[in-house]
Amino acid sequence: MSKRMSEQEMRAAEVPSAKTIGELSDYIESLVQQEHDYGTCVYAMSMAATAAFNYVAHRLGVTGLQASCADLDVLRRTRRITGPFMLVDSNRMLYPQYSIERDVREAMNSWLPWAAGEARKLLAARSEHTSPNVLKHWKALAAAVPAKEE
Repeated sequence: MSKRMSEQEMRAAEVPSAKTIGELSDYIESLVQQEHDYGTCVYAMSMAATAAFNYVAHRLGVTGLQASCADLDVLRRTRRITGPFMLVDSNRMLYPQYSIERDVREAMNSWLPWAAGEARKLLAARSEHTSPNVLKHWKALAAAVPAKEE
C-alpha cells in the first residue's frame, strides 16, 4: 500500500493474508506509515488487527468455530464488555426463517440470572444519588430470579 488511501477505499479494501511474520509486519508498517486523518486511522487499526488475527489463525490452524470465539473475545476485550452480549446481523431481516426479535428475547431471558445478580450487587452498593427510576429497575431485575444460596 504505497499510495494514500481514502477512508472509502480503506473501508472497501481486502486485507491480505500474510503467511509470514515479515509479510504481516510489512503490511502493518505500510498502514501505519500512510498519512492519516480522523477517519482513515480507524481503518488502519482494524485492517492491522484483521491481518494479525488472520495470520495467527492460519499459523495455529484454527477452526471456524475457534475463530468466531476469538473474534468475539477481541470485541469483548476492546469494548471492555463485562457481561454477556450478542451481535445482531441485519441480513437476517431479509429471510423469513429468522427472527431478530426472537433471538434478542431469548438472549435476554438467558441473561436474566446474570442481570439479577448484578442488580443485587448494585443495590447493595447504591448511594443516595441513585435515581429512583434506576433503583426501581434494579429491584425488578433482582426480584426476577431468586438469589443463589452460597
